[in-house]
Amino acid sequence: MVASASAVLLAETRRKPGRVLLTGLAVIVATVFAAGTTLFSETLRGYLTEGDVVTPEAAAVVVDASRLDVYDEEAAAELLGGIEELDGVAEVVGVWGSTATMTANGTSGEWSVASDPMAGPLSRLEAPEEGRLPAGPGEVAITEVTAQRTGLAAGGTLTIPEDDYGEPERTYTVTAVVDEPPRRAGQNELFALVDDVVGVNGWLKQVDVAAAPGTDPAELAARVGEVVDHPDAVVTGEEQRTEEGEEAAETVTAVLVGVGVFAGLAVVAAAVVVASTFRIVLTQRRTQLALLRCVGAQRGQLIRAVLAEALVTGVVAGLLGEVLAMLAGQGLLAAMRSSGMTDVPDLVVSWPMLAGVLLVAVLTTVVAALAPAFAAARIPPVAALGTAGAGEVGAPRPVGRLVFAGVLVVVAVGLAAVGTSSDGSPLESMLAVAVSGMAAFAAVIAAGPLLVRAIGATVGRLVALVAGGPGRLATANAAQVPRRTAATISVLSLGVGLTSALLVALATVQAGAEQQIDAQFPAEVVVGATDPSSAEAFAEQLSADDRLVVRVEGDNLLVDPAPGADVAAVRAAVEQAAAESEDLLTVGVAGEARAEMENELSIASLIGLGLVGMTLLVAVVGVGVTLMLSVTERVRETGLLRAVGLSRPGVRMMVALEAGVSGTGAAVLGVVIGAIYGRLAVSALGLDGGPSALPVLQLVGLVAAVVVVAMLAAMIPAVRAGRVPPIRALQEA
Repeated sequence: MVASASAVLLAETRRKPGRVLLTGLAVIVATVFAAGTTLFSETLRGYLTEGDVVTPEAAAVVVDASRLDVYDEEAAAELLGGIEELDGVAEVVGVWGSTATMTANGTSGEWSVASDPMAGPLSRLEAPEEGRLPAGPGEVAITEVTAQRTGLAAGGTLTIPEDDYGEPERTYTVTAVVDEPPRRAGQNELFALVDDVVGVNGWLKQVDVAAAPGTDPAELAARVGEVVDHPDAVVTGEEQRTEEGEEAAETVTAVLVGVGVFAGLAVVAAAVVVASTFRIVLTQRRTQLALLRCVGAQRGQLIRAVLAEALVTGVVAGLLGEVLAMLAGQGLLAAMRSSGMTDVPDLVVSWPMLAGVLLVAVLTTVVAALAPAFAAARIPPVAALGTAGAGEVGAPRPVGRLVFAGVLVVVAVGLAAVGTSSDGSPLESMLAVAVSGMAAFAAVIAAGPLLVRAIGATVGRLVALVAGGPGRLATANAAQVPRRTAATISVLSLGVGLTSALLVALATVQAGAEQQIDAQFPAEVVVGATDPSSAEAFAEQLSADDRLVVRVEGDNLLVDPAPGADVAAVRAAVEQAAAESEDLLTVGVAGEARAEMENELSIASLIGLGLVGMTLLVAVVGVGVTLMLSVTERVRETGLLRAVGLSRPGVRMMVALEAGVSGTGAAVLGVVIGAIYGRLAVSALGLDGGPSALPVLQLVGLVAAVVVVAMLAAMIPAVRAGRVPPIRALQEA
């Protein structure tokens, strides 16, 4: 009989495949996001890891010179000479590094300096598209990022000013701009020959050793270890490259953990939608399930049969989602290449990880179907004799739900208090806040049917007042089956809550950053001098320009544009004067700091909204699917409404307003919870150095957008409901 019950339900699935697709649509969307996250993670990991592996492939052995007693050029030459004399050594190159204060285009700053042989297999630089690699003293190559930041190009110059120890000013010529990934974020970088790096107080960082043909790298590493008298400082080149890649991978992993959290939330949202849709589908098949009970099917057999159907749904939806994710990934990379972008990586597909995503999709679907399956198993055989009680109508038991929701709220408050305390690390604090948010969301799910009543009594009354008869019917429909409406509200509130939390967090961080910039830049341009006398002298020089308003505070000059003066012209005048001055001056521009801050926040906003948008998409799909199935469930009821005079536009408006009522309640609830947790997240990360900010217009726009999108998602179900003829009421009677 187990096989018979399963066969009947699976036959129904084959007869109506669209129902399976509707049930699994939310899983498909969530799987696309989860699989896409996996593909993105592996592709980005491979790309960034490749960029951070700097040791050349030709280096068979690497010596960590920082662990050796090499303090000057003479000791380094002795070390390199001893290694070069070993059998099996083809070439030895010392990699030197340093930092130096340099001036480029009138702006001074700390630069990272590294040596390179500029030729041969142990060179770390590729041939530039323009210019040539340095070939003599005073010639340097800079990275593309540095060139963009400083405005330098091949043929440009930069200088090291005269220092207090009598070292004369030195000028370097840029001969090439190389396509190299930044080694130190935010710092300008250049490459030069060894003598120039040693000349700026460079130190030996690493020794790369190329092996002669036929030499075993492990054996050569052992011999090199004996020569340097420090075997622990010597590894093979492959070991060194692996270590560099793992360090890069750790950074990537830390970033992608956050992306994975959003993918997990999308899966949770999909589970709520699947549970709701399974409950509706099984309610519609109440007579069929009761007939199976009549012919001898036991409750356990029905449960297993329903779970078998869920298993099939999960497998189909998961596979389809992964195929769509791979097609989208290939399409995105192809579009990037066709737009002229270079260095676009190939899509990295990790089949074991995709298998894990498929397993999660299947388990999510099966677990989500558990509660509906147990509910279906409780259908009595007598239900097959008529249609009475075929709906999912029923008032929720309020006491148990309220108690459970109250416990979850207490847990959420406690975890939020732990997360905002100053005892733990930012990661631990953020984890506590995140778990607190999940507990709050679980409380919304637990109290969902009761919240439906509150929404009906507030939003529903307003809708009924404005829209008349269709509005009253929409409110009644939403309250008629509270569990179904609660599922829609819960999953929508999750998406809205994430979005509003992100908006509040970004607004708060921006307000704090602007406050810091205002404190750091009391004027449009701030010039730092070595001492107050230099500041006074430079201020006197600048005061001759009537476009500038200059004042001195200590060893800083504060320069603002005069009324009517152009800010860009003022900045150019100050930078030119600073470049011509013999004193060491640093120029900071408030506009640059604000532009950089706004750029970083806009990037974070785009990435964050893209991530939470997937959860919102799952929620909107849930609204459409739930309404589509509920319209099918209410064919007789809709026919009766048509029979008593409700027009087709009235039916369509009723269904759309039902989605609007749910969307409004979910949006308001999500915005309130999200705003609270956005502020808590900023506090947990220690970014609340400024005043709290509430982007009211953005949040109001979010509420309006969610209501509109929810009503648009109801368009197809609304059209379908409007087509129900009045005669169907008599046929179903």
